[in-house]
Amino acid sequence: MRQYLLLFLTRGSRPWLIVISLAGWGWLVGGVQVLSVPAFCGTWPSLDYAASWQGIEQALLFNPPGRLLGGWSLMLVAMMPLLMVHPLEYLWRTSLSRRRWQAMGLFVAGFGSVWVLAGAGLLSLVVSARVLLGIEPSGVFLGGVLICLLWQASPAKQYSLNRCHHQPRISAFGFGFVTDCLRFGGVSGSWCVGSCWALMLLPMLMEQGHLLLMALVMVWMLLERFLKNRPPHWRWPFLAEIGALKARALM
Repeated sequence: MRQYLLLFLTRGSRPWLIVISLAGWGWLVGGVQVLSVPAFCGTWPSLDYAASWQGIEQALLFNPPGRLLGGWSLMLVAMMPLLMVHPLEYLWRTSLSRRRWQAMGLFVAGFGSVWVLAGAGLLSLVVSARVLLGIEPSGVFLGGVLICLLWQASPAKQYSLNRCHHQPRISAFGFGFVTDCLRFGGVSGSWCVGSCWALMLLPMLMEQGHLLLMALVMVWMLLERFLKNRPPHWRWPFLAEIGALKARALM
């Protein structure tokens, strides 16, 4: 048993990332957190009421910030670990053996901090659209789909995805090692947000079936990461990626 545990600990980050992701999904399936964003009960409020202090208090009552950020953090635990496989394996290969886990911990801290901040912005956007502006859930989801399609087709999306593959030089010792690992995590997380924010928005906008949509979004983001870098320009969303995946499967 000890030999198997030692082998598991020394095979890099991938086994741990799979275990963490599965634990996050198990927690989600168990219904510990509800990830969809609720709105006002009953009829939709007027804009004057929603923008008033009383309306804002009611919005916060139905959408507690701590609960929303907790659900978002759990969503990240389930969906993000496998997106960090390549940068963490790069750190595993390039770091001294006694500093590998420290390097990966610093990277995860930087990467996760960026995504938590991004989640605060995305959650504020969703709550504003559904509560303060009084837009119905179906309308918000349709708007989110249109935004996602537009972003997936844009050059900015492809540029961000290309930058996710960047692997900077990491210092081996001292304070430079700490700052390089943190910066690598923060920069990688920022480009990951740039690439994936529109996809991550969709599960939060769906009232029913958001776990299934989360799984589909995670699979798609993983498939995107395995594609080679391409020139950033406007393209039909999803079609080019599907074609590239088919070509790769036939090779």
